Amino acid sequence: MLRYNTAMIEFLKTLINAKSTSDRGELAAANLIKDRLARAGIDSQIDVWEHSRANLTVHIASDRTRPALFFSSHLDVVPAGDTPWKYPAFEAAQHDGKIFGRGAADMKAGIVAAVEAICEIVSSSQSLKGDLIFSANAGEETDSCGIKRFIAASPPPPLAGIIVTEPTDLKVVNCHRGIFWIKITTRGKTAHGSMPHLGINAIESMRAILNALTDFRSCSFTHPVLGTSTTSINMISGGKAANVVPDECSLTVDIRTLPGQSHQTLLADIQRLLDSLANKNQNFSAEFSIARDCPALETQPDCDFVKLLCDIAKLPDPSPVQYTTDGPYLSKFGAPIVIFGPGSPQLCHQPDEYIEIDQLERAKEMYKHAILRTLA
Repeated sequence: MLRYNTAMIEFLKTLINAKSTSDRGELAAANLIKDRLARAGIDSQIDVWEHSRANLTVHIASDRTRPALFFSSHLDVVPAGDTPWKYPAFEAAQHDGKIFGRGAADMKAGIVAAVEAICEIVSSSQSLKGDLIFSANAGEETDSCGIKRFIAASPPPPLAGIIVTEPTDLKVVNCHRGIFWIKITTRGKTAHGSMPHLGINAIESMRAILNALTDFRSCSFTHPVLGTSTTSINMISGGKAANVVPDECSLTVDIRTLPGQSHQTLLADIQRLLDSLANKNQNFSAEFSIARDCPALETQPDCDFVKLLCDIAKLPDPSPVQYTTDGPYLSKFGAPIVIFGPGSPQLCHQPDEYIEIDQLERAKEMYKHAILRTLA
């Protein structure tokens, strides 16, 4: 068993206790990371907006004889939920070699492992030939506002690779599905419930869409590693009272897309579906909007950066995951992107989320090896 780093454990606990849900914002968590870096003599910058939303960035410069290495993470966590927890969600608890708390796995352990690796490298006075960059951003769990804001700022120098420190059980992940959320709203005409013939029922119009989406869902795109794309209707609302014909109904479709699958083509497919229904019924009226749009990720498994991380993790090959990250937004930087971090993906967004301390320690050591083998 590895010897536990007490200071690193306490840092993680404190970070978990900084309740960085979207309603509270990420500023408190960003300040804790800034303080930890400052104790190691490392300067960092915090970008604040809307009073409490925050991104933190570290950029350690070098002579740039090698391309830079970039660690990307997110500060926000999902709410604790309504299911009771054994331990309070935002009062980090240590038991049986584990740290419990919301964000322990997703993804404050990844943040702590990367920050501690960077601090140890800097404290060792190791000379680096490429820049070392770390960002911890807002809003990954909701709208990816933080990574979009980060990308809109000045671009980094040429990169050897990007490590997104999401929980993967320390497997090297080179591909995942994308997110495409479409909100569809039907419009009708209100009337008294006793005289429905005087109105146009928006829920009835939505029923026609639901029936049509059954065929739409069967038209799945396929990827050799990630399998098929999926379409799931996960939200629906309509009506204001039991005795009023509803004039509006809306639903949100969650489409998980694959590398090579065009989101623009999906939009055109949805528009054709609605146009077909309108042609069949003169009272049918519907519109749609994009609620969230993040493409799929695929980094070639035989690229040097993927091979390097697989060697560090002692794995023969990279793996896929089904969830989505901020990683695809970073593709504009033209560097290989790998998802690689401590924590079990199965624990994400679950009650009694935890991280094994041994895995936290291993992640820190692996990140140090990645830094040294890429930049030293």
